[in-house]
Amino acid sequence: MRAEAGLWLRRTLGVGLLLGLWQLAALFFPPLVVPPIPQVAATLAELIREPDFWPTVGTTLLRLVTGLGIGIAAGAVLGLLFGLYPKLEDVGTPLIHVLQSVPPVCWVVLALVWFGFNGRPCIFIVATATVPTVVINLSHGVRGVDRQLLEMARLYRFSRWKTLRHVTLPSIRPYFNSAMEIVIGGGWKLAVMGEVLTTNSGIGGAITSARLNVQPDAIIAWSFLLVVGCFLTQKLLRLICCRKGAPVC
Repeated sequence: MRAEAGLWLRRTLGVGLLLGLWQLAALFFPPLVVPPIPQVAATLAELIREPDFWPTVGTTLLRLVTGLGIGIAAGAVLGLLFGLYPKLEDVGTPLIHVLQSVPPVCWVVLALVWFGFNGRPCIFIVATATVPTVVINLSHGVRGVDRQLLEMARLYRFSRWKTLRHVTLPSIRPYFNSAMEIVIGGGWKLAVMGEVLTTNSGIGGAITSARLNVQPDAIIAWSFLLVVGCFLTQKLLRLICCRKGAPVC
C-alpha cells in the first residue's frame, strides 16, 4: 500500500513539474506560441460543451477500433501460423518487414490514391501498423512455449487443436497483451494523423480546423483529450488482463 502511494506521489510530482514548465514557458512566449494553462482549460471546457464534441470523438474512436480490429485479427492469425510453421514464416517475413519499415505517411499517400479523401485511409494505416507488432510478438511467443508442456501434451495424446487451445494460447497471452499495449498507444496517434492528412472529420479534422484558424489552445486541448483517451484504453486493457489472470498485469 505504501509502495503504491509512493508511486502515485512520484507520478503526481512528474505531472506537476510538466505543468510548471508549461506555465513558465507561457510567461516568456505570447499566447499564440504557448497558450497559458487557464486558457487551454477554458477552451477544453468549451469543446466538451459543444454539441458535435461526442460525434467527433466517436468518429475517431470508430476508425481506431476498426483499424485495430482488422490489424489484430490478421496479425494474430499470421503470428500463430509463423510460430507454428517456421517455413511459412520464411515466406511471410519479407511482407512483415515491408509493413514494419515503410513510414506511415507513405501508406497515407497510397491510401489516398486507393480510397480517396475519407475515413478509410485512417483505418488502413492503423491496420498496417498493427499487423507487424502483433505478428512479431505472437510468433516469438509461440516459439517460446515451454517444451516440457508440449511434450506432456504429446504424451497425453492431445490433438493439435487441443494443444493449441490448452497449451499454446495460454502460454502466449503475455506476448499478446504486450502487443496490445503497443498498438493501442500507436493506434490513437496514427488514426488522428490520418484524419489530419486525409479528412476534415474526427479529432484530426478538428485539429486541422484549429490550425487553419490559428488556435493553438484548441490544438493543445484536443491533444490532451488524445492523451486521456490513450490512457483510458490502455488502463481498460490492463483491467481486462488482470481479470483474466494474465501474467503481464
